[in-house]
Amino acid sequence: ATSPNNDNPISYVEGIAIFIIVFLNAGIGAFTENQAAGALEALSKLSQPKATVLRGGEEVDIPSVNMVKGDVVLLGVGDIVPADCRLVVADD
Repeated sequence: ATSPNNDNPISYVEGIAIFIIVFLNAGIGAFTENQAAGALEALSKLSQPKATVLRGGEEVDIPSVNMVKGDVVLLGVGDIVPADCRLVVADD
């Protein structure tokens, strides 16, 4: 309260209102940033292609980044080719 009436409680209302608005703005900003981080993480999980490969005679679903040379990739209708592959057998 910079006014000459420092004893008047109404002179503090403007400062208190500004403090509350800034506090609410910071809370809303933190909440939306947290939600955005969660959405970004979920989106990155969706964009990582998975591959079905034959390892040790068994079909295994793995992230495509874990594929190694020599993996036999099994593809079905509508599957995304997870890496550069050599086509060995194809059925219509």
